[in-house]
Amino acid sequence: MDELLESPLGISSPGIVSAMDEMSFWSAPFGMRLLETIRYSKGLRVLDIGSGLGFPSIELAMRLGESSSVYGIDPWHDAVCRLKDKSTLYGLKNTLVFECRAEKMPFRSGVFDLIVSNNGMNNVQDISGAISEAKRVSKVGSQFVFTFNTEGTFTEFYQAFRETLYDMGMPEYNSELRKHIFEKRKPVAFVENLLKISGFMIESIRDDVFSYYFSDGSAFFRHFFIRFFFLGSWRDIIPPKDRRRFFHELEKRLNDMARKNGHLQLRVPFVVIDCRSS
Repeated sequence: MDELLESPLGISSPGIVSAMDEMSFWSAPFGMRLLETIRYSKGLRVLDIGSGLGFPSIELAMRLGESSSVYGIDPWHDAVCRLKDKSTLYGLKNTLVFECRAEKMPFRSGVFDLIVSNNGMNNVQDISGAISEAKRVSKVGSQFVFTFNTEGTFTEFYQAFRETLYDMGMPEYNSELRKHIFEKRKPVAFVENLLKISGFMIESIRDDVFSYYFSDGSAFFRHFFIRFFFLGSWRDIIPPKDRRRFFHELEKRLNDMARKNGHLQLRVPFVVIDCRSS
C-alpha cells in the first residue's frame, strides 16, 4: 500500500496510454446501453465528447458506415494520438479527432445530428459549460445520448471510508469525502436541471447497475484501473501525515468485509439519458 500512495498512476505517467486497454472493462456496461439507445441512420454527423482511446467513436464509425462522419474530442493528447492510430489501423475514413475540452469546442453552431458521451460528461471540468456547448453545436431535433455513473457508485467502499474516518478520530474529513463524490458524480436531478436550462428535452432516463468483484481490499487497491482513476483523488482527501495509517486501516477493513462475505462487491449504478435538442 505504501508504494501505491507514494506514486499513484496518472495520465502523465510514462507509457500509460499503451496500458489502457483495461479501461474497456469499465466503459463497456455503460457503452452497451448507449449504443442501444442511438437512432441509427445514414448520413449522420456525430460528436463523441470524451472520446478517450476510441470507444464508442470507432464502434459508431463502423456501425454507421462511410456515409456518416464521427468526430471525437478529448483533452488528453496521448489518447487523441492513439485514437488516430486505431482509426488508421482499422482503415476508417470517417473519423476525425480533436484535442480540446468539451467546454470550448472548435465547431460551428448547429452542425451535429447526434452527440454521444460514454461516461465522459462527469469528467469535464465544467459540466454546465459542456452541456451548453453540446447544445450550441447540435442541430434542432438532434439526439444527445450520454451515460454516467451516479453518486451511489462504490457505496460499500465509501461507507468503509467513512467508518475508518470516524474510528480514527478524523470525522472532519467526511465533508471532503462528500465534496469529492459530488465533484466526480453529480446527482441525476442536478444534471436534469442543466439539460432543461440549456434547451434539451429529456426523452428518457434509464437506470442500470453492474458490480465489480474482488477477492479482497488488497486486490482492489492494486487493480490498475483503481490505481489510475480513483486512488489519487482518495489519497488527497487525507492529510499527508495520516495517509499511510489511514489507508492501511481502510485496506484492513475492506479485507475483513471480503472475509465475511466471501468476496468484495462494489456496485456501480448508472443512467443513460436520451435527449433531443429543441
